Amino acid sequence: MISNDLRAKYGDAACNLGTKVQGEFFATRLAERDALDQHFTKQWLDFAITGLAARPALDIRTRMLVLIGQYVMAKSQQLVDDTVRAALAAKVAPREILEIILQCAVYGGHTTVDPAIRTFYAIAKELNLLDELKASQLPLDGTDSTRKYDDELKTWHQDDINDPRFKGLMALHGWHAVGRGLSLRPQHHLNILEWLTKIDPHFAGLWVKFCYGGMYSRFIVDDKTRLLCMVGDCLAVGEATQARGHMRGSMRNGAKATEVMEVILQTAANFGMPPMLHALEVFVQVMAAEGRLAEIGNPAMKVESYAK
Repeated sequence: MISNDLRAKYGDAACNLGTKVQGEFFATRLAERDALDQHFTKQWLDFAITGLAARPALDIRTRMLVLIGQYVMAKSQQLVDDTVRAALAAKVAPREILEIILQCAVYGGHTTVDPAIRTFYAIAKELNLLDELKASQLPLDGTDSTRKYDDELKTWHQDDINDPRFKGLMALHGWHAVGRGLSLRPQHHLNILEWLTKIDPHFAGLWVKFCYGGMYSRFIVDDKTRLLCMVGDCLAVGEATQARGHMRGSMRNGAKATEVMEVILQTAANFGMPPMLHALEVFVQVMAAEGRLAEIGNPAMKVESYAK
């Protein structure tokens, strides 16, 4: 609990919002920082809490899910624990929280996801959520039995359908996996899949079935939110190439440019200014390529260097 002295010193707005987005451990963070350096504490609150965390571009559910994914990728278990609890208090669905943790297996691998699964399991057990989670889990075949080829065909780019590699890769790896990739990464998915297939067809099959036929076809979290979280996941580990694709993908699935940009800007508080600025340059390039620079103020493609 935050002491009355600290509330009087830093204000109810900062204390209440800090608790909302960071959980009960926020009180400990605030007390520790105040004991060490009150000026830094005020700067931190003004920037990260009443500044960034209060911005309206992301709703609380999306902001929390993005943060959870980023903390999982950073292997920051205390922050995973705090933010999962804060998200549950904000009425974010337990199954959605778990899904964002599990999605990190694609870019973080099991060394990243296993500790977060243990953290989430401990919280779920403590809060008696295990029965609810068991009741909401997917069957062993995921969503395969409910997906229809003709429906998904409508989501594929005609250039991909006409591509001479289309039929062969579909036959080799199956439409459930290849088709999902075509929906999410049009005019790109066949390139990476063919490349991997030439190198090692067995691994290519494992990869496309796990990532696209499996993890990206669970449909537990809507694609817009899931892809915004994946942008955040990439930025948490400095991976700008994949982040670029997910910036585009999230906007194709309904995200506003301001929402993508907010995920990028939020990164500054948790991972520093350099990765945020680099990702912002990547996002400006994406918006320029799509003829949408006016939506974000028509900035230059990158900040000019004044070094001589």
